[in-house]
This record gives sequence, C-alpha cells and structure tokens, in this order.
Amino acid sequence: MAAIGLLALCTVTVFAGGGSEGQARLRVMVVERAEVPRDQGRLTDNPWTEFVQNEMARLGVDVRYVPKGGSMVNHTVMMATNTAPDLAFTHGRLLFMKFAADGGLHDLGQYIPEYGPNIPAVLGADHLRLGQIDGVQYAIPSRREIDARYASFIRKDWLDALGMDVPTNRDELTAALRAFRDRNPGNVPAAELRPWGWFTDDPGTVFDSDFKLFDAMYSFLDHDPAANMGSLWPVREGFRDFMRWLHGLYQEGLIEREFATDSFEIKTRHVVNGRVGFIHVPWDYLYAQNSSSVALNLARNVPGAEFVPVDVFPGPDGVYRNLRHLPTRFYLFSPRRSRVPEAAVAYMNWMLDRGNAWTLAFGRTGEQHTIQDGVPVFGDLQRFADTFGYIRDSIGILGDFPFGPAITSAVREQFRVIDFGGHDDRARAMTLENSFQEPVFQSRMNAMSRQGPGLIRIAERYWVRMITERDFDAEFDEFIRRMNDRGMPAIIEER
Repeated sequence: MAAIGLLALCTVTVFAGGGSEGQARLRVMVVERAEVPRDQGRLTDNPWTEFVQNEMARLGVDVRYVPKGGSMVNHTVMMATNTAPDLAFTHGRLLFMKFAADGGLHDLGQYIPEYGPNIPAVLGADHLRLGQIDGVQYAIPSRREIDARYASFIRKDWLDALGMDVPTNRDELTAALRAFRDRNPGNVPAAELRPWGWFTDDPGTVFDSDFKLFDAMYSFLDHDPAANMGSLWPVREGFRDFMRWLHGLYQEGLIEREFATDSFEIKTRHVVNGRVGFIHVPWDYLYAQNSSSVALNLARNVPGAEFVPVDVFPGPDGVYRNLRHLPTRFYLFSPRRSRVPEAAVAYMNWMLDRGNAWTLAFGRTGEQHTIQDGVPVFGDLQRFADTFGYIRDSIGILGDFPFGPAITSAVREQFRVIDFGGHDDRARAMTLENSFQEPVFQSRMNAMSRQGPGLIRIAERYWVRMITERDFDAEFDEFIRRMNDRGMPAIIEER
C-alpha cells in the first residue's frame, strides 16, 4: 500500500508539470486499422507512436503501446485474465456496461478535475454522460462526427434492362429480386448469381443496434420509443414476421446461399464482380476514397454496372426510418487492476489539447499539410497515407475533434478524389432522414450483464437456422424458448 501511495504522489507532481521523480508507466491499447508501411516501422513502434511517447514523457508518463484485437472475445479474455492495458477501449456499449457492472473499471470522474480539464471542456457534459453508469464516469466516450449508419443499394442497370422501376417497399423489392433470379439481366452464371448479396452472417447483440439488418427488421415493427427502451427485439410484435420474410426469401434462392460461412472478402468479391443485385450495408461501404472502393472496382470489372441508394423498408405507418449511430465510436476505460488511472486521464487530456488534436488528425504542419486561411491543405494524398494516414485511426482513439464545420467539411472535400455521381451524398442523406438513436441505458443492468453473453450465442446460432432450415415455425419457437430459459424475461423486467 505504501508503494502505491508513493506512486500516486509522484504521478500527481509530474502531471502538474513538476520535475520527474520517476515516470508512471501507462500501457495503452492499440488496434491496427491499416497496414503499416515497411519504412515506417510497426504498429507499436513508428514515428507517430514515438512522437506521442516523447510528448507524454515530458508529462512524466512512460507510454507503452499494447496491440490487441477489438473483438468481444478478446476484450472479455483480457479483462478476465487481468491482462488488459491501463487504457483500453471497446465499441460495444453492452460490453462496457458489463465491465462496469462487474466492478472491473475505475471511476475516471474523480481524476478529471486535476488531470483532465480538457475532457469536459471539449466533449461536453451531455456527451460524457454516455460513459456514465449510475452517475459514475466509468468511461470516456470518443466523439463521432458522422452518425449515418445503414443503407440499401440496388443495381440500377439491372432494373433498366428489365424495364422495372426502382423499388420503394418490401413487396417491390421482392419482385425485383425474383426478376433478377429468373431473368438474370446481368448474364451472370446461374451458380454465381446472388439477387441479395452481402447478407450478414450474425444478428449482432441480440438483433440490437449492431445488427446490420436493423432497419429491415424495424420496418416490421411499430415505431414505439417506449417499447424500444423497455423490451427486447425478439419479443416485439412483428419480429416473427421479419424472420419469416427472410426465411421465405432464402428458400426461394433470393438470398446468397453461403451467407453464414462466406467471409467479408468473399462477399465483397461477389459484389465487385457484378454477381449481386441488392445489398443492405453500412452507408459508405461502396464509397471508399481509394483504390479499394467497391463502386470503383465494380465499374472497372463490369462496365455500366451501377448501384443506387434506395429506401425499401417503410414501417407500418409508411415512414422510412433508419437507425443512426450514437455520437461515439469507443468507450475508453481503465481496468480496476491498473495502478495509474490518473495517467490514463492525463493521456486523454493531452490528446484533447487543440494543438495535439490537430497533429493527431492532420499530421505535422509543413510535412503532411500546409495551412491556408486556417484550413489544412493536403497536397500529396498518397504521401499523407504513407507517412501518417496508416496510423491516424489507430492512435486517434478519442475520435473527431470539433474543429468546426468549415475545417471539417474542407478536409472531407479534399479527400474526395473519386466522383460517385452524388450517390454517396444521397445515401448518407437518406440514411439520416427520419433517423433515430438506439436506447441508452445509464444504470446498472445486472441481468443483461449476467445473461447477455449467453443470449448472444443463442441468437447467433438460431439466426442461421431460422433462415435456412425448412421448418421455420419449429425453429422460431425453439429460439424463443431457449432465449426465455436463458433469462430474457429477467432482462425485459430490468429494462
């Protein structure tokens, strides 16, 4: 105990700007977002990790980067085995809430006044509440600039060849999918044709916000914010009809047969090779501003091929509704086993200094960009990618700093080097129209923390079976029975 107290005392002195009696070692989680160029080093050892380490050393913090995978399994294992870094993060709100409910996280709020004044100043009190459980600041939520989420796209060239209009609802979509199957306007080999491709292989967190077909599912339900908050999706009226609809499409051969086993890469290959007629995916899936762009490679492989964004999932009231992201990407936390939560807060505070945030977003002035009228100007985008872009998202874990709309929009336009004919803008606009956010629970959810992982495993297993097996009703009834046995009623009561 005496050693811990001495460390804390030294940390306080150094973070306040005093001399170094000894540095606090801070292990920080880092996830690879892009391949590191060979001449830049490694994920944990490159010019930019060295820059951060040198800057933090001046504050008395010895930063060591720890590469970790971002999956739920990896997070759960590292927390259970006490191997989590001193500053870690997850995109899953359920996982963050479970760690907090289990007593596994530090209260970071107690360190913010002394070590993190930039945190509330930049993020704001309302945003910080996303990281609170029962009023305790167990996490610092990163900031998300664009909250558009999922969108639907259909092959317009196929519709034109068939003389069909763009579908506007599920019935018209189903008719288009059947026409793609029966009349094959793309002259695709029959075994390779996928009327509905890039079909998700899992239901996310029990069909919750991370479920990639959420908007399609929600179109079968009444828009009821109170029910969204107080229930679970599998027991909502209309959910059975949604699953029955998907089951029927699969049995007709309208959904790709191997959706449960094909990888992301294989599914994307089918799309860029012109084998797919309809997709429902993240809104920007087609529109990467680089050589990996799905839309660009499709046009190269199949001249004349064109996906256009469509709204095909109106609700019972005829309104198209879309789920949008919460205004955060990650929940940054410090595990209770960490002896340096103050250093974790100081690290985030440093990142939210405007000058540091500028460098972590745009690189160094004079190297990766110049400044004109207060706006960063990027001349050689490939050089930017090779000397900074590869690590930007890995170290910028607090997300989009609020530089202001003028800077944000100007930067975005400079990186739009591929013209998608306005389809990308329309997709984003359609996604945000009549959009709503998922329910946010800010109190301990003990039943969900205990039973949630088991429910997720059941949902993953039966998601495939309910679609692919012949007897839909038997599979659905067994799914609900298993969910109830695993504790679903207790979770609903708790909510």
